[in-house]
Amino acid sequence: MEPSRTIPVDEDEYELLRSFYDRKRRSPINQVEFDEKYGYQKRVKKDDVEKLKNRSKKAASRYYEPFTSTANFKTFIFNLLPILEWLPRYEWRKCLTADAIGGITVGVLQVPQGIAYAVLSRQEPIVGLYTSIFPVLIYTFFGTSKHASLGSFAVVALMTGLTVEREAYIPADNINGTMMLPGDEQLPSPIEVSCALVLGVGIVQFLMGLFRLQFLTTYLSDQLVAGFTTGSAVHVLVSQFKELFGMRGLTKHSGPGYLVKNVTDIILNLPNANPMCCAISFATIVILHCGKEYLNPLVKKRLKSNVPIPWELVVVIISTIFVALVNGNEEYGVKIVNKIPTGLPELSLPQPQLIPRILPDAISIAVVVVAVHLSLSKMLAKKYQYDLDAGQELFALSFVAIGGSFFPTFPTSIGLGRTMVGVESGVKTQVATFFSCLFVLSISLFFGRFLETLPMCVLSAIIVVALKSMLRKLGELSGLWRLSKIDCYIWLVAFVATVLIDVSEGLVIAISFALFTTILREQYPKWHLLANLQDTDEFRDTQTYQQTTFYNGICIFRFDAPLLFHNVECFKKCAEKAFDEWRVSPEFCVNEQKAQAGGLRFPEIQMNRIAPVSIQVLHPEVHRQSVFSRHFVIDCSGFTCIDLMGVSALKEVFSDLRKRRVQVYFASAKVPVREMLEKCDFYEHVSKENFYPTLRDATGIARLRQSEFNFLDTTKVSEFDEL
Repeated sequence: MEPSRTIPVDEDEYELLRSFYDRKRRSPINQVEFDEKYGYQKRVKKDDVEKLKNRSKKAASRYYEPFTSTANFKTFIFNLLPILEWLPRYEWRKCLTADAIGGITVGVLQVPQGIAYAVLSRQEPIVGLYTSIFPVLIYTFFGTSKHASLGSFAVVALMTGLTVEREAYIPADNINGTMMLPGDEQLPSPIEVSCALVLGVGIVQFLMGLFRLQFLTTYLSDQLVAGFTTGSAVHVLVSQFKELFGMRGLTKHSGPGYLVKNVTDIILNLPNANPMCCAISFATIVILHCGKEYLNPLVKKRLKSNVPIPWELVVVIISTIFVALVNGNEEYGVKIVNKIPTGLPELSLPQPQLIPRILPDAISIAVVVVAVHLSLSKMLAKKYQYDLDAGQELFALSFVAIGGSFFPTFPTSIGLGRTMVGVESGVKTQVATFFSCLFVLSISLFFGRFLETLPMCVLSAIIVVALKSMLRKLGELSGLWRLSKIDCYIWLVAFVATVLIDVSEGLVIAISFALFTTILREQYPKWHLLANLQDTDEFRDTQTYQQTTFYNGICIFRFDAPLLFHNVECFKKCAEKAFDEWRVSPEFCVNEQKAQAGGLRFPEIQMNRIAPVSIQVLHPEVHRQSVFSRHFVIDCSGFTCIDLMGVSALKEVFSDLRKRRVQVYFASAKVPVREMLEKCDFYEHVSKENFYPTLRDATGIARLRQSEFNFLDTTKVSEFDEL
């Protein structure tokens, strides 16, 4: 390693550079002079009608422009079907083997998860396999994510099951059968409700893509999604206890708080649990946990292979053979899957008349699917450095749902665990999805009948183990509390509301609370007293930086929020607190003593006593009022926007401080803020020369004015405590 060496500095070059910056440092001026000097030009504002026409034309051009020329139409087709662009450039020798291995690995996981989540969504087991084939295959043609593994997802399956239970007629001999009520025969079947729900989800996602509403997912923060999914995982966990313990005849509860009632019933009925189901469930959980946590890492290290052992498929095969050998269904009362039809399903039209009844559920599921899909897909796209089109992803998800509604399926979503397994297995492109679908298709065509003795408790155990990663997020709360208490509150509200009320209602409450915290943070923002950093022109918060200097008789106040109707009262109170802090400080009192010692009339001096040299500083042709010895500078850099009540608040603060014989300055105001002030005739009440482009200009003018009357500076740094 070469020793470090110091590069010599050319003194002549250094002096030249320093003189250049010295020449660039201008004297303090106000906003009017600044605008005149640098040629400020107002933005030409169009008429509201013309603006609306231009926006409408621009929005409409997105839809008719592809048909204006052959080149535009070709670009439109390639954007709509990304497979036309990436498939011809596919590197067969480099990627085919990795995609085949990764795709088959994901397909192996799709089989047990598809069957298990189909039961959770109140459908026949074969529906889970169909959901892992046809919608997933459609995504390959329209999606832009190379690694997303669509299919069954626990939270979405649970939300589907809740909707099906409410709207569908479930016969008593159904695998999750409940007591049939009079008149239920007129209700649609579970698969009809599911397909209508899939169509509704697709329509919602298509409208989101059509109107480019993907930005709405930004309101679903990571903490909100984590709290909601963890709360939903608790619902899924409780829903599996019945099959996990082989319980029968439990009362079905619904409505807010139904989860607590279900847990109570399960605890009270534990003595009636099926011992064989409990033993099979326990053995399955142990095998899955040990295999995933201990054996897979060991095999990966020894064989240096990223392909994990599919323990879910292993326990499915073992348990199916075991129950068949011991005749567990008849001898021990172990509930099994029973007949799984083989072959391809027939196409059928979904029933659109059911959509109005399940529309709220469709919206909730669509939002959850989009939020989870975009967050994970964007993360993988950034990690592996390829482009992901969020707008096209919305269209892809909508086509997946609309196309899948013509098959017996339930709503699909990206699978967190499957996607990461695919990434670790070496998936390179969307070609892996073809191999995944081919594997699941072969199971549904030829091997489904071998799974007829598969115990239901094994499927529940697979779901319970799959929820482990979601439930682990409960352990991250302590760290989240230390990082951000507000984010921790959002997580807790999303979790508690989802657990204690219901899934869809919990999502609405979580979003509402997250938006409320945003409003609350703007309504009660922080304020600061600023001081000059020593040997610089910078001004910083006195609580953050210690090497600062206060100027005698000058207070600098900053309010860190837009000045809008909901926080104007807070702004006025904060300005009052800042003035009170300043009033008890040495700088406020020392200034008065020095002014009196100088033999000047304090605190105001008539403009006609100003020396000619300071005319440019004081602007006597504009300022008609008296000049005060104390100066209160409002740093407007935090005002990203302002409304009418904000303008009125500035007037009030200015008027109150002037009554206390304090000169008020406004520094660093943004152009939109100044334009709004001009619209509201603010400059008729407050002179425009009270505005300054920077804090350096405002304090510089204040100090020049003080120097005209021998108001001296102080080097003492006092303590200001923020309230």
